[in-house]
Amino acid sequence: MDPKKTGIIISDARKKLKMTQKDLADKLYVSDKAVSKWERGLCFPDISVLIPLTEILNISLYDLLRGEKVNKKEVEETIKNTINYSNSEIKRKKKKYITICSIIISIIVLVSIVSLIFISKNNDIGAIVDRDTIHTINYYSDYKTTIDNTNGEKLELIVMKLPLRWKERQFIVDDSTIKINYGVSYKDVVKAYNDENYVKEAMINNASVIFTMVSDVDSIEIRYTDYRYSISKEKLQKAYDISDFDEVIENDNWVKLVSKKLINDEFVNDTFKLFNKSKVSKDELKKEPVSDR
Repeated sequence: MDPKKTGIIISDARKKLKMTQKDLADKLYVSDKAVSKWERGLCFPDISVLIPLTEILNISLYDLLRGEKVNKKEVEETIKNTINYSNSEIKRKKKKYITICSIIISIIVLVSIVSLIFISKNNDIGAIVDRDTIHTINYYSDYKTTIDNTNGEKLELIVMKLPLRWKERQFIVDDSTIKINYGVSYKDVVKAYNDENYVKEAMINNASVIFTMVSDVDSIEIRYTDYRYSISKEKLQKAYDISDFDEVIENDNWVKLVSKKLINDEFVNDTFKLFNKSKVSKDELKKEPVSDR
């Protein structure tokens, strides 16, 4: 701001209105000497009189402070350019925000899809998945009801209700051996549950249920895509220190003779060692597919 230019603006506007310095001073309640100093560029008007001064002289505050009149078109053009720039910045930032949100949403959707695919391929489809629950269920009563309601003809209902109910699970009966194929590697099963002892316990539990409920089965073979594990009824009976699985049926002894022992990690690990473990070749999987019974 230039006080001399401002003084000229005040003087020209006053004279245009045919006012004396005293006339202007009286309207502003200041002395005519003050007006004289403004017009000579010796000082600026006090801030308290700026608005009244512009109203009396019919000039804009912008012109007064700038010290010159500005072309209205130029001002409008400047304002329009400023508004347009602001709008473009807003649109740019909005577009950037939308792009970032879209990327984040896409990542979330992608992760969800991958998770669903993994769950679909590598998930238990409804069985118990924690060791605090598996041993509390009276499997004898549960599966005896299944046998009674189907007249003993639906062995697959027992097998399909056991823990480790993977989507790919299938089974066949080969003479006196029941073969269960989980269609996934043992390593992946352990990884999915993040608890190998649970997987071991579930396998022992499943063999125990089948030996208890199906009298003409002498051995169980549990096959994954990498290894197979098999155990005979005789070996599992010795592990439980019983002469026959009929003892489990008598007086509903499932909890006493089976569940309570499966809680113990040492028992689970020692019993799991009784399973015969052998590697499954890719050629064998292609040659001998396991199908539903």
